[in-house]
Amino acid sequence: MTHSLHRRGDRESLKEDFVVLGCPATGVNKKGSAPKTREFLRICWKHGPVNLGDMKTGNTYNTTIDDILDRVTDGTIVQCTFDSREKVVSLLKELKEKKPGISVIVSGVTDIVQGIMDEAGLGRIHTVEYSMGTWGKTDKLPDFEVLKITTMCGHAMIANDLVGKLVGDIKRGRRTPEEASLVIAKCCTCGNFNVTRGTELLREMLPLYMVNRY
Repeated sequence: MTHSLHRRGDRESLKEDFVVLGCPATGVNKKGSAPKTREFLRICWKHGPVNLGDMKTGNTYNTTIDDILDRVTDGTIVQCTFDSREKVVSLLKELKEKKPGISVIVSGVTDIVQGIMDEAGLGRIHTVEYSMGTWGKTDKLPDFEVLKITTMCGHAMIANDLVGKLVGDIKRGRRTPEEASLVIAKCCTCGNFNVTRGTELLREMLPLYMVNRY
């Protein structure tokens, strides 16, 4: 899976940002995978994800965990987003024990993920995918500070202008950073958006914007 690889930010910003995906394989275990995927989700839910969902049903900010579980079918790919290393270590330890029966992918800073694997007793990472960045007319891209937020949705469902609008709302006292981050989370259907990191990034953006308070 590649849609969680393009997150922008420095190491400090990304060190507590993880997406854990559950993915059955076509031709291998896709048929009959629905119960396995539900078990994977139930295990993930126990470990306190800050977002969880699948791209067809939605995430836990625009539906419920029960609805997501009910709508899982053979072949459904699910995403669970975590805001701490400790949560992912605990999750992987339980997944190692329970073995739900689908492929598990952990997206994050590579050496940090390797440390998590070691602590969970899983050894060396099996396969690594990297983002090669953005090519072409990069001058057309929004500001890097905006990209740090929008790239947390790998399907590009967070509008650049929405981020600016919400920063303005925060500065005018209409929303808190936490409330604004939840608004953004609802746009990212599959659940990749990290609301904890989103809140912090919005706070960091406040000094960069000037607004008319009237």
